[in-house]
Amino acid sequence: MFVNKIKSLLPTQQHISNSQQLLTTLFPSLPSRPSLYQIKQTHAHVVVSGHHARFIRHILSLLSLSSLVPFPLRYSISIFDSIAFPTVFAFNSIIRCHAKANSSPARSLALYSSMRRRFLKPNEHTFNFVLHACSKKTNNGKNNDSGVQIHGHVIKLGYACHVFVRNALIHFYSECSSVDSSKRVFEEDILCSDVVTWNSMLTGLVRNGEVRVAEKMFDEMSERDVVSWSTMIMGYVQNGILEDGLECFREMRERGLRPNEAIFVTVLSASAHLGLLGYGKFIHSTIESLRFPVTVPIGTALVDMYAKCGCIEEAKVLFDGMLKKDVWTWNVMICGLASHDRANEALVLFQKFVSDGFCPVNVTFVGVLYACSRAGLVSEGRHYFTLMVDGYGIQPEIEHYGCMVDLLARAGLIDEAFHLIDMMTVAPDPVMWATLLDACKVHGLVEMGEKIGNKLIQLDPTHDGHYVQLAGIYAKARKWEDVFSVRRLMAERVTNKVAGWSLIEVQGGVHRFAAGDTDRECSPEIYKMLETIGLRTLEAELLTETS
Repeated sequence: MFVNKIKSLLPTQQHISNSQQLLTTLFPSLPSRPSLYQIKQTHAHVVVSGHHARFIRHILSLLSLSSLVPFPLRYSISIFDSIAFPTVFAFNSIIRCHAKANSSPARSLALYSSMRRRFLKPNEHTFNFVLHACSKKTNNGKNNDSGVQIHGHVIKLGYACHVFVRNALIHFYSECSSVDSSKRVFEEDILCSDVVTWNSMLTGLVRNGEVRVAEKMFDEMSERDVVSWSTMIMGYVQNGILEDGLECFREMRERGLRPNEAIFVTVLSASAHLGLLGYGKFIHSTIESLRFPVTVPIGTALVDMYAKCGCIEEAKVLFDGMLKKDVWTWNVMICGLASHDRANEALVLFQKFVSDGFCPVNVTFVGVLYACSRAGLVSEGRHYFTLMVDGYGIQPEIEHYGCMVDLLARAGLIDEAFHLIDMMTVAPDPVMWATLLDACKVHGLVEMGEKIGNKLIQLDPTHDGHYVQLAGIYAKARKWEDVFSVRRLMAERVTNKVAGWSLIEVQGGVHRFAAGDTDRECSPEIYKMLETIGLRTLEAELLTETS
């Protein structure tokens, strides 16, 4: 989500138009937007004409166009190989072709070396394309060492002050998780920078988890574009600072900027995660007011937001109204129905999903098994768990096992659930054992509950909930000495209990409240109101008892 494409590396419409205009000028019969077949016809005409030297300009134009639009790499190579004495322009074009192809970034470096051996001097565009290739992943990781060597060539040949090259260097070091190197390049000459330079630096910082440093840099920027705002919003959200991400989006809208698809998807995801329906509706209304196209990712994010915020009917209306859906759209709807205890609808939707030709993935079966778990459909759950493994070859993950353990435990099949945990191909997490412990309490299985409770305490001795669960099992069996022993053990081991917190929306703002929080200006009024509510609740209970 954080990839900030350097403008000099992108096939801008102006670049494409220039190459197409040159070709149509040289060949009037060629349309303004030629297809690959038409380009090949033109190429054939140049070769068959017998005046290859005269038409070298045509060949170079073809090669340049092939580096900007989706041409097969093999065809681009054939054009380059037909040039007896390639120029720097020709080398730049073919290097760019290889840099774009994720399978062959190393070839870009080999071509750069070949160009140097021919005593051709690189220009700023050469370094842009080569550094872009170095930032791509290879089988052995990224070409970090090669990129550092290219940096040395940049300095030696006097291109360190070119803003496009500086941007490429910052992007390269950020992609290679060397943010300190990015900072050094950035700080060498801050005046020699543009908005892309700042955006590249922002991207590296937020990817490295330095959101507050990025925030300070963002505030210092004299010019911001949509990419700047998008980087900060996604930085906040993907680093868990969801409320700040939503506030950043609101500030962006107040400044009159038009969000892009990535921003809408990100803030809808944050609203869904926090359960902030009001904020989600505000984002939805923004999409409608801007007449922004509801693409598959945006439609999917809207369905997910409404489902997670408790509005399953609105989610269904949006889902049914989407003309195009992908696997993830179906997944969020199936999971949404399951979380709203509409298991039968979720399972029917799954069957329609399969009949429409979609292939389930691991998340699909999480929703299906969760639906079975919530509805207590034991035989159906077993069927779909087997279908997932044997029918689709999907290996169970911790979420699938968790749904099955919950399903079996709710049905009182504790032994089967315990056996499933023993047979798991992945290590069980404490949540799974806690689920089984709750079932032991419900069904009065003190001995097994004691065994599981002690195991949970060993796994995480600082989690107070495990002690409370085990004490509850002892209390139900009237084993008061054991209750006292567990409570005393909890008091000795659990020293730092995490304070509970909640979020509310008030007048369009998001407010976080933590247990024991007294930092707000209106804290006295809040606690006074809580005291009033407590007294009225107590009075109501007393009136109920006397009547």
